[in-house]
Amino acid sequence: MASMVTAKPSTGASYGGAVSKILIHVVVLLLCAVTIFPFFWMLSTAFKQPDEVFTASIRWLPTHPTLANFPDAFRYFPVAHWFWNSFFIAAMTTLGKLVISVPAAFAFARLRFRFDKFLFAVVLATMIVPGVVTIVPNYVLVSRLGWINTPWGVIVPSLPHAAFYIFLLRQYIRTLPQELIDAARVDGASTWTMLWQIILPNIKPGIAVVTILSFLSGWNQYLWPLLVLNDLNAKTLAVGMQFFTSNTESAQLWGPMMATATLATLPPLILYALAQKQIISTFVTSGIKG
Repeated sequence: MASMVTAKPSTGASYGGAVSKILIHVVVLLLCAVTIFPFFWMLSTAFKQPDEVFTASIRWLPTHPTLANFPDAFRYFPVAHWFWNSFFIAAMTTLGKLVISVPAAFAFARLRFRFDKFLFAVVLATMIVPGVVTIVPNYVLVSRLGWINTPWGVIVPSLPHAAFYIFLLRQYIRTLPQELIDAARVDGASTWTMLWQIILPNIKPGIAVVTILSFLSGWNQYLWPLLVLNDLNAKTLAVGMQFFTSNTESAQLWGPMMATATLATLPPLILYALAQKQIISTFVTSGIKG
């Protein structure tokens, strides 16, 4: 019987592998620290007294924590209006993009019509168009419609930017068995019946991801609301926070500004925490079929 010899890994190779893992973990921890530090500093400053914000030495944590910065933020500026404007714009933008992207994704994924592949390529091509080239025509259109200083001036021009969501949902729908659609057609179901009763119940994770991503995009947008919303009460939260520093009378209100920024991060963090698994699973699943 031939003897079997098992090769043992050399000590040098094991040591080198351990060192590589340690270096990778160190790099990851450093990158996490760089990413988290601005949020940590924002949260720390939100609870600091005014005399603790500017000191000769760095104070990582407030010596005497206070909640006064939060009511002060609402007292100096119409933060409540900014919150409502941001929420309304983000919610309506999300709803509009869902109304556009879900039927379009279903049509490109399961229906066959003339020039379907060409039209889908055109939709994808809009993703590479720089948003800055549409600012002037959109502003002229919004101005002529009388939507300056209104939420609709921000919402409506944002609706056509749904190509990524159409692509994402199309890929998700293509993972569903074709037998579901074929069985519905045999039973005489119409196209809308297949969409509402078969497709929608099976793509809820994908719809959840589109809802989260679209809401975050609408909540965080800055440039277009800055151009369209001029009245103080009509501004969104992202635009309004600049008044804490640009206004000469409130140039030192760093505590209230950081308190407002802390409140502004809560909706995105809560939404991401609730839908983290759906986001990851949807991106993984949507890549199965091309």
